[in-house]
Amino acid sequence: MSKWRKKFASVLNSSLEQKQVFLTGQKLLIYVAIVVGVIAIFSSLYRFDWAGFGPDSNKSVSVEEAIDPKNGAIIKLTKKTEHFQSGKTLWDWLQLFGTLAVPVLLVILGNQLQSKEKEIADTNLREESLQDYIDRMSELLLDKNLKNLAIDDPLRDTALDVARARTLSVLRRLGKDKERKGSVIRFLIDVELTGEFSLSDAYLEGAYLEGVDLKNAYFSNAYFKDAYLNGANLTNANLSSANLNGANLTGANLNGANLIGANLNGANLNGVQLTSAKLANAQINDGQLNSANLSGANLLNTNLLNASLSNAHLEGTHLEIAMLERVNFSGANLKGANLKGANLKDVNLKNAEIENTCFINVKNLTPEQVKQAKNWQHAIYDPKFLAMLELPSNPAT
Repeated sequence: MSKWRKKFASVLNSSLEQKQVFLTGQKLLIYVAIVVGVIAIFSSLYRFDWAGFGPDSNKSVSVEEAIDPKNGAIIKLTKKTEHFQSGKTLWDWLQLFGTLAVPVLLVILGNQLQSKEKEIADTNLREESLQDYIDRMSELLLDKNLKNLAIDDPLRDTALDVARARTLSVLRRLGKDKERKGSVIRFLIDVELTGEFSLSDAYLEGAYLEGVDLKNAYFSNAYFKDAYLNGANLTNANLSSANLNGANLTGANLNGANLIGANLNGANLNGVQLTSAKLANAQINDGQLNSANLSGANLLNTNLLNASLSNAHLEGTHLEIAMLERVNFSGANLKGANLKGANLKDVNLKNAEIENTCFINVKNLTPEQVKQAKNWQHAIYDPKFLAMLELPSNPAT
């Protein structure tokens, strides 16, 4: 019964959208007719010559010879003829415009209707794909009693393989449908399957996943480009080599998450929790990590070119041999962080806390940069840089 209701609702929505396109076309034709009518009435009332309604004459003079019946003499008769005729005026041009405009408008409206019908058909197809997926997954859960199968039961492994295949397939078929892709993941959360099988290689571009609970989920190599994950719980999730380019992760919890080799270029990570997260070899160019918590995180060899980490927590963070060129660390807490061998060209350390921060063998760091930070005298430097700062050999003590 519920399927029939869904189909009826789908047909009803389709017919309503088609009617809307038709009414839009009618309105357009009415507007054109009103404009033409107003111009015609105005011109006829005020009879401007240029409008084609005023007097416009074409005079001609002809001379004819005739015989006077009284004396037989030949006389000349002058005959004047005046023809009233308008040239090509505004009214004529309006008529021509109307003749050409109607078929053009019909073609435009026809194309709009076809485009809308295709859009409706695609939407209905995606909705059918989603409903079919949910129905089949529900059958799998109920008929195979998936939730109650023992962990070592071969039937359980088979059922989970089927569930994974169906999930990855429907996500690909949904294409760039942000809402329905989000619905697939929310369904898996509701039936408690997100931690049961791998969603590696899942296609989730632009998916709406705000506030979802995906802790311990496995999304290795998944495609999350431009996805909405703000406020999501991704604690201990596996996102290694995942593509999160441009994703919105504002306020998300990624504590302990595996982001090794992940692409976070241009991602919004403001206020994100990344305590003890693994970000080695990750790409975070132009990333926004203002006020983020990366305490104890591993960013070994991570690329943070042009990233902003103002007021971020980086206590004890591993940033060895990281690319930190033009990074904004203003107001950040780098106490005890390890930046050994990192590239610090044009880094902003204004008001950053760098007590016990390791700057040994860093590249492109200047005394002027360091002296903008707090407790710069108590950071750890190599002997050459200590001499440049005119500090004793062991300032950390």
